Amino acid sequence: MPLSFELKERDGLGRLCVLGTAHGAVTTPALLPVINPHRMSITPQQMRTEFGAEMLITNAYIIRRSPDLRERALKDGVHALIGFDGPIMTDSGAFQAYVYGSTEKEGGEKAVEISPKDIVEFQRDIGVDVGTILDIITQRDATHSEAEQDVEETIVRAREAVGLKGKMALNGTVQGSVYPDLRERCARALGELDIDVHPIGGVVPFMEGYRYADIARAIIAAKKGLPPSRPVHLFGAGHPHFLSIAVLLGCDLFDSSSYIKYAMDDRLMFNDGTRHFEDLDHLPCHCPVCSSHSIKDLRTVPRPERIVLLARHNLHVLFGKIRAIRQAIHEERLWEMAERDARGHPALLNVMRVLGAEGEYLERFDQTSRAAAFMHTGSESRFRPAVRRYRDRLLKRYSLPKASAQYVLPETNKPYGDHYIKHLELLASHGLHFVVESYFGPAPIELDMMYPIAQSMTGHVSEEECKEQLEVWARLEEANGITFEQWNDKAARQAAKGKGLDIDLLRVTAVASMQFGPRAAKALVKGKASYVKSREGRIRNVHVDGEHILSMRAHDGMFTLKPAGARRIIAAVKPPQLRVVADDDAAPFVAQGKNLFSKFVADCDPDLRPGDEGIVVGKDDKLLAVGRLLMNREEMLSFKVGVAVKTREHA
Repeated sequence: MPLSFELKERDGLGRLCVLGTAHGAVTTPALLPVINPHRMSITPQQMRTEFGAEMLITNAYIIRRSPDLRERALKDGVHALIGFDGPIMTDSGAFQAYVYGSTEKEGGEKAVEISPKDIVEFQRDIGVDVGTILDIITQRDATHSEAEQDVEETIVRAREAVGLKGKMALNGTVQGSVYPDLRERCARALGELDIDVHPIGGVVPFMEGYRYADIARAIIAAKKGLPPSRPVHLFGAGHPHFLSIAVLLGCDLFDSSSYIKYAMDDRLMFNDGTRHFEDLDHLPCHCPVCSSHSIKDLRTVPRPERIVLLARHNLHVLFGKIRAIRQAIHEERLWEMAERDARGHPALLNVMRVLGAEGEYLERFDQTSRAAAFMHTGSESRFRPAVRRYRDRLLKRYSLPKASAQYVLPETNKPYGDHYIKHLELLASHGLHFVVESYFGPAPIELDMMYPIAQSMTGHVSEEECKEQLEVWARLEEANGITFEQWNDKAARQAAKGKGLDIDLLRVTAVASMQFGPRAAKALVKGKASYVKSREGRIRNVHVDGEHILSMRAHDGMFTLKPAGARRIIAAVKPPQLRVVADDDAAPFVAQGKNLFSKFVADCDPDLRPGDEGIVVGKDDKLLAVGRLLMNREEMLSFKVGVAVKTREHA
């Protein structure tokens, strides 16, 4: 049965999805505990009932080389063999080939006797849900040329495996060592094949060497080459302190044998690292194991029993972290979680700089606003797409109004307009304009209600952050041909001799420009404008020439588009700008108020982002509906299930 993969919620590249298999659905991000069929210290059934495991992974090579296990698996199937009725993934033995060598090389008695064809057929025949190709894991010190040869062989093996998989879903592992160009090339080639899941392989040596930045580059390079609709599995990266960062980068599945390996070495996992049992005086954990035992108790327990207890602790920590990550995505706080986790180890902080270097790519998949406020956790927060997007749109889409003078006022309580109410009155009556110094850079007063300006909390700003802010100020001055002056009450009142400014119109025009672009904003406000306001004087609805064109959302200060506003934009802005095009089969249903599903999207403006307002049109460019995008263009054209645009009003 082919897998289904549906996007439900998102934050950054992290996503909550439902993975559909022949043996049930799995919520991702998901952790797959590794089961050794020879030694099941914790049974698969316990994995489900005690820890909530929805899917397991075992090793097809280990099963195949054992005559007893092989016979039972071929006769009864892998699910009966290990006693688990949920989805099962199998690994192919590629890691064993990496560690011990293979028959293709000089290997001695530990050689891995396996062929790429045989292992895929074996996985298919024992009824696994997701089997894995026998990829080539490159040695950690390999040259670019050596890694390239391994990538080419992995691609050849993947092509052969596709023809052998039958009804089994297939893992096509992305290799390429530390070379991002090879990772992306491998991912692109595998993405063109009929493959269902894409593990990123060969990262265990880098995990062991704390080379997290190399792993991050490998993940991002693979994501760039893969179809967005394919689940991504980070092989061998089952440690809690890296999980939130890996999910933020777009990994959906993880496996862990470390829970038992660490326990056998008397090591315990925690969210901020690993500790040896002998080094602990207290158990800094509230899992069931730690809550019911003391260090003294555990030291008196016979070693075999203690191994199981420590393994259970490790699993509780791992699954607890997965649940916390899922909740962070739901609350749209995954960025904050990843930044906090990165401070758990200096090598993890290096990953944040990788994110900064990949800001343009990350921004394409990041939501334009959030229900949760922007919480500054440290200098790493400047790498978030929200910061980049605000600054880019300010410089490309916003223009300062013509005024008698342009002033700068210091950061204050939010919204700025409430604190600077007297200055606003002066602006409205005498044509002065001012910009507030914010964490994000210049914050024109008319944008003071818009995400992320008003919906943010910031702490100490580092020297690097200050430099980046100053650069934005300089570019805004240059683009508008002005020089800002520091506010001085006396000087400002002397300069206040110009014509008054309509602050309501300024707000509407500025926010619309930031959201839709200057041309669309101009078309929206052309005519006689009137406003419906809240008790506090906030704009809620915008009418132009008697038509309701926009409504302002209270939680993020941004506009929802009304059909009348959409028609104005369609008349003024050429396709495909601001549009999502529905195919002919879906168009009648969308026009009746149905959501637009990804499989029925014919095209989309590549500049639209998840969370943006979108205009849904037919192929004839006639308005069908308006709504909020849940995907960007790349995702819409890749996913076969799930909602692409949640429509709000139809034409």
